[in-house]
Amino acid sequence: MIIDTGKVVSTFRTLDSTQGDPAVVGQWNNRTGSGGVHFNKARHPPALMLFCWDSIIDKKTYETRIIFPPSLRETMLTPTGKDSYGETAWYDTLLFGLAPEGKVRIWLQSSAGGENVPLTPQKITTLSGDKLKACKGITRHSQGYGYTKTTQDFIKGKTYPYGSW
Repeated sequence: MIIDTGKVVSTFRTLDSTQGDPAVVGQWNNRTGSGGVHFNKARHPPALMLFCWDSIIDKKTYETRIIFPPSLRETMLTPTGKDSYGETAWYDTLLFGLAPEGKVRIWLQSSAGGENVPLTPQKITTLSGDKLKACKGITRHSQGYGYTKTTQDFIKGKTYPYGSW
């Protein structure tokens, strides 16, 4: 659920599909998401967001509530220059990194590409277990968490969460 700065409430049942990015396997990278990541869209920059998510690494469901700083609206509505086609570039996309232990990291992505800018929320709260409110009983793993061979191979030898949180 997103409440945007225009006071429009948007509810999405799932995130849009995303493509894998090898640049963020084993570490977070400020240069990820060059056109391959697609998320649900709100009409205006977000003011508040609530979402539910599962971590297959620590086998938990999480509920994250984010209050965005009022300055985000101005940042997202101010041109950042020109893209490679000469079109006006904007910080018009938010990228989210979700990691075990309920860790959430957010970046602003410019439509011109290049470095993504880390975003510090005004307030962020992540709940799990018996503290869940909106996300209680919501999970894609109703029979428990099982790992496919591909997932087992992917997580083998990696330390989570990775990078600097």
